[in-house]
Amino acid sequence: MSQFHRTMKPGDFIAVGRVVASQGNRGEVRVLPFTDFPQQFSPGLKLRVKYKDKAEVETLKIENIRQYKNVIILKFVGIQCIDGAKALRGAVLEVPKEDLVPLPENCYYVFEIEGLKVLTVEGIYLGRIIQVINGVANDIYEVAHGRNKPGSRKNILIPAVQEIVKDINPELGTMTVDLIPGFR
Repeated sequence: MSQFHRTMKPGDFIAVGRVVASQGNRGEVRVLPFTDFPQQFSPGLKLRVKYKDKAEVETLKIENIRQYKNVIILKFVGIQCIDGAKALRGAVLEVPKEDLVPLPENCYYVFEIEGLKVLTVEGIYLGRIIQVINGVANDIYEVAHGRNKPGSRKNILIPAVQEIVKDINPELGTMTVDLIPGFR
């Protein structure tokens, strides 16, 4: 049974990680974070747990946290053994939008980027961002081409670099880019 406000809709929650395995035999789990901010997993914070094979969700409170390489080890209040931890495997951990860690200026969450209209500096509409891809050097924005007619071009991949992305404005729902020749 969820302990979050009953008027919250599914879109009011943001996924911040996925439980990938149990850790040890005392009820800890390994979490693959979907965020660059480990403070999103602070002790005392309540996370909504969505299981991959169940429609129900539940709320768990973080008791303890530690980081190990690229995963976060979490201990939840009330989960004391390996069996309880194994039951969480594959579950997605979510927080209400208002509990997200505030980002520095000009930094955005993926959910704020996906869906933005992409315009060139000349005002030409290119399409909408359908996915943010984690690249090795930088993220890549996949843009569904605005002219989806038979024979139209495939999706556009735009590197998320300052030389190309000139402005991101979630309030207006737009991203302005200055594409190099050959990208259009």
